[in-house]
Amino acid sequence: MRTDMRRGGVWMDVAVVVAIVSVGTVVAGVLEDQRPSVGPIPGCDFVLPAEEGFSFSIGSYGGRYDNPDYPWLTATKASAMSTALIESLPADVELEFAPPSNSLVFQPMQIYPEGVEIAEGVTVEDISGDSTASGVVGRGDVLAPLGVSVEEWDGEIPPCVEERVDERTTLPDGTVVDTLDAVSDFNGGATRRRTAVAYFADTLVHARTSNDGSDVMLPLEVDELRGIVANPELRVTAGVPDGTPPPPRDCGSYREYPTLPLSEDTVERIGASLADQWAVVFPDTQSDRPIGDLVLGSFGSGSACTTVNVSTPTGSTELSIEISTGDTTGWRNTDAQDSSGVNRSTLPDGTVVTRRSDESPRGGQSSEWLSVLRPSNTLVQFSFGDGIDVDSLVELASAAGLDL
Repeated sequence: MRTDMRRGGVWMDVAVVVAIVSVGTVVAGVLEDQRPSVGPIPGCDFVLPAEEGFSFSIGSYGGRYDNPDYPWLTATKASAMSTALIESLPADVELEFAPPSNSLVFQPMQIYPEGVEIAEGVTVEDISGDSTASGVVGRGDVLAPLGVSVEEWDGEIPPCVEERVDERTTLPDGTVVDTLDAVSDFNGGATRRRTAVAYFADTLVHARTSNDGSDVMLPLEVDELRGIVANPELRVTAGVPDGTPPPPRDCGSYREYPTLPLSEDTVERIGASLADQWAVVFPDTQSDRPIGDLVLGSFGSGSACTTVNVSTPTGSTELSIEISTGDTTGWRNTDAQDSSGVNRSTLPDGTVVTRRSDESPRGGQSSEWLSVLRPSNTLVQFSFGDGIDVDSLVELASAAGLDL
């Protein structure tokens, strides 16, 4: 098994991993060694003694949807699972507003170095192959991170492991769900955690929520976690509704000095204004996601942004839009084209338009960058390829209601 959220390292329970990979060997070994007996666990026919886990760090990088190694995880499949997950939250539990990667959006698989053995009998293949959705959820004043992972799986149901399971439930359809409500100590600190694991015939779904402290509250009860992982729409073989768009992607420019994030109301307001102007300026252009579905910018950018694929009468290209504020007074000091290929001009109302072409395009496609600095100091930035009219983008960036 693996943790729900990887942030610089991975926690693995060796007993659980080995039990899943080779149940018969583990059980036989325990019996032959005559290890100490353990207490019963509700719903478990056999219980293995607790084993010490270990922590480790390993380099990885984000993959992509539609990876041929994991054909089940298409972009629309990830989007459908994300919707199903959010809709499975209790009505009085709210998801904290955040960038997509922290808004319970299932992400592409992490890619690890091939052939690396993490510990004896445990390789990177044992920790890869799952798509994870992370976010912070709250009930009243109680907040906690929630992570849910989904992976393709067709193994045998493993025996229960002491301190990893405190109840096993078999649902009417035969799905087995293990749950745990426990406090663990690590490096002198206590963590209250609740976990649930659903073993479908073709899918493994794991959820975890936790908070620091031995007596802290958590926003989700054990039964509610059980209901989340048992949602059949999270199975890898569950169908994707027609018309499902791809999931939103993280976006936003890195800032050396991070700024405060925008409010959800502000992001929705400027998204609606952008969508209205888009319909006027680009009536014959289609996008794979609604252009006004802006998300909170990452990297402390204090922005709202989106990245979409657009189809125009002359072709298709990727279009990124970011709307932010910042110290951009230096941008108004020139009205000329410099030697680096940056073309800057000032419109009659004081709007500063800056355009730059990428001399080293990626993927063999030309890349253009455009910024429109409005008199209010709101900055609208675009990056795009062929087929998008620059003057139309300037008109789009001049829409009423985009000021921050």
